[in-house]
Amino acid sequence: MITKNPSIILVRPQLPENIGMVARVMHNFGLKELIIVSPRDNWLNSKSINAAKKAERIINNIKVYNDLESALSNFSFVVATTNRLRYLEKNFTNDFKLIKRKIISNKKSAILFGPENSGLSNEDLRLSDIIFTIETNSKSNSLNLSHAVTVLCYKLFELNNLKFTNKTVIEKDNIRKYQLSKFLNYLFENLEKKKFFTPREKKESMKNNIYSIFTKIPLTKKELQTLWGITKKLNK
Repeated sequence: MITKNPSIILVRPQLPENIGMVARVMHNFGLKELIIVSPRDNWLNSKSINAAKKAERIINNIKVYNDLESALSNFSFVVATTNRLRYLEKNFTNDFKLIKRKIISNKKSAILFGPENSGLSNEDLRLSDIIFTIETNSKSNSLNLSHAVTVLCYKLFELNNLKFTNKTVIEKDNIRKYQLSKFLNYLFENLEKKKFFTPREKKESMKNNIYSIFTKIPLTKKELQTLWGITKKLNK
């Protein structure tokens, strides 16, 4: 049996007490790394610390980033969570066993949670590999941030005890997100020079579609090297 847990990433969290409660529930279920992106000023205060209870180690070792791309740079598999309808060409699932297998098979994985008021934006979802939705009553599908994290932490804790991992192939050569970002930034820069993004008002949706193409299946280092070679050759 393999026990392997992802990092939890909170994107633009608004309430310090939610950060503390997330740290607490992670401690309850054995997760260790919490990352926050663009939190509000003075997020580490009495509210977050008191809400964390016995999870001092987690909250004192939180990694803070100014942007999501930097936060994701060393991950090879990223799960985004949302219950909002998204018109994106992304893989969606509510099968957590599938998510767990992917977490086990990748070197370093993360689960993203959006801000309390709006959830993850389309731009936040770009580098994610799959979108996970928590099934709820259709008349009330909005979960508190810490409650959503609780559900997934419990599912991870529960599935860590299942012996389905013997058939899981460890994907040792999958690229990290910073490698994909570097390639896509180069691609976008050259597409911009060639006036590819027309009409201009559709530029962001066009970029979302390109991100989706490259995140539908995991790329290996060799495959990415081939894409670099093709793109540079065409550019010349």
